[in-house]
Amino acid sequence: TIKVPISSYIKGMVSWIAMILFVIYVSACILLLPIRLSGYQWNHVFSRYVASDHTKQLSMNSAIDFNDIVADLKMYSLQHSQYLEEKLFSRWIHREMAKTLEYFSRQNNLKGIVICTGNGHFLLTLVALHALQSIGNTMSIEVMFSTSTDLSASNQKLLTNQFPAVRLVDLSTIFNDSYLELRGWEIKPFAVLASRFQHVLLIDSDVLFLEKPSVLFENELYLRTGTLFFYDRLDLSPKALRWIRSISMKSIGTIPHRTQESGVVLIDKGRTLMGLLSTCKLNEHEQRERVTYKHLHGDKDTWWLGFYLLDMAYSFIPSRTASIGHIHRHTVCGHILHLDQNHQPIWWNGGLFKNRYVNTRDILPIEVWLEEGTWTLAIYSCLINHRQKPRSFNQYQRHLIENYTQITKHVYNIAPG
Repeated sequence: TIKVPISSYIKGMVSWIAMILFVIYVSACILLLPIRLSGYQWNHVFSRYVASDHTKQLSMNSAIDFNDIVADLKMYSLQHSQYLEEKLFSRWIHREMAKTLEYFSRQNNLKGIVICTGNGHFLLTLVALHALQSIGNTMSIEVMFSTSTDLSASNQKLLTNQFPAVRLVDLSTIFNDSYLELRGWEIKPFAVLASRFQHVLLIDSDVLFLEKPSVLFENELYLRTGTLFFYDRLDLSPKALRWIRSISMKSIGTIPHRTQESGVVLIDKGRTLMGLLSTCKLNEHEQRERVTYKHLHGDKDTWWLGFYLLDMAYSFIPSRTASIGHIHRHTVCGHILHLDQNHQPIWWNGGLFKNRYVNTRDILPIEVWLEEGTWTLAIYSCLINHRQKPRSFNQYQRHLIENYTQITKHVYNIAPG
């Protein structure tokens, strides 16, 4: 028998332990590294932030010229300096920075749906979730809000009980809510930014689909640019156009003259993170209160504008709007309907009520649809098109509409009939 000196045995054990610890250390480092997503590191903007004296001074200075912000955004898209990161984004950071960083270090290549909600339109959110089940959606869903003032604890519990697979996210645990105050339209781009999905389909609570929403991710325009936007009914006002030109004199793209409808927005964050950050910047508290919302209607046109300011490509579905509803004196009255590139109905917003702001008992009779002609916009909008006749829905679409009607009546406790 060969006897091994105890000292050699101990040295061997120490070497093995050291090797095991080294492997564990390397593995942990790899696992903790933010996943690199199509060339962008998600925590690039936030992970290097430290509360330096310079940053604190920037946070105290609220009189930064808006044109300087636009110039800084464009410069940052070309040169990711820590100075510009702190100047542009430091006030978004949650006071416990780790809470913000957590959301920018666990990204993936998944596709999913994001819905923003609050107490005021909570029932619409329940309708939307039931409707997505009805159409056979298989994508994961995140529902976002900001603080229990925005969505009460009882409503949070109700939603999670009815939809246990849906992930409910309080954005005030991720971002600095005392600065951003995300209570309205402005929450939407930040919800996309915070989503765990790389490919995000953002929808409003009153959006209903006439085909599976996942088909939008297959659209050639989305595949080309990593974005997909839809037009609204109105053109941009001359005042808005003048303001946009005044802040984007060096931008080389073309300004769309039609306003954007932000009821449905598709974003590939892996390819378009800089554009999304730019859109978020336009919607942060200081900028929206001081500048952006004085020229634009909420978040709508900040989506394409955030990309335009950085000379980044973005895509609009080229077809114009349509109306969905019933025939009334040679017009189709109801809600705005959106078409795909083949001019076929794909989604509408406004839900199933004629006007939910006036009466949540008066269900809209949906019988036909009509491509855009001349709109008469009011509490109850109507569309006339002398070149076309109203069109009927196919059997599948009629089935969906009937299901959505029954879902709405059930959620709002409306008697059948």
